[in-house]
Amino acid sequence: MAREPLDRMNCSIAHALDVVGSIDGFLILRNAFNGMRTFDAFQDHLGLSSSVLSTRLKQMTEAGILRKTPSPTDGRSYEYRLTEQGLGLYPVMVALLHWGERWTPDPGGERMFLTETATGRPVAQMAVRSEDGRPLRPQEITAVAGPGADDKIRQLVGWRRRP
Repeated sequence: MAREPLDRMNCSIAHALDVVGSIDGFLILRNAFNGMRTFDAFQDHLGLSSSVLSTRLKQMTEAGILRKTPSPTDGRSYEYRLTEQGLGLYPVMVALLHWGERWTPDPGGERMFLTETATGRPVAQMAVRSEDGRPLRPQEITAVAGPGADDKIRQLVGWRRRP
């Protein structure tokens, strides 16, 4: 049985994955969050073919994650900058970084860690928190179907409560 295309699923996670696109999309985001802006820099660092990188940057621009602007230093080239929508993915990227460092460590030590620019102090681990700031574990959270939920989502959010 073939899986339903992501853009046809009534699921916010599926839609988010469809917009970001692929592993390449996440790596482009990682580099953009670290200040990379040009096609050549992305290509040199990621080793993607011109056609793959061009396609992925176009998709991410059309999705509103990046915006393509003329380079202020070279009128013949462009820069790719994160939009507000793209910046909204930062907590996701930090959570993936923290997860990767914990569960897929390098024997030589941390590959990357984050510090607060103003103080140099480490950034706290990502956590899902209650309204009053307490960290919550998955078993302490209940998913509730919202007004836009379809039958599949209603079935999914009720799955945990089955006997």
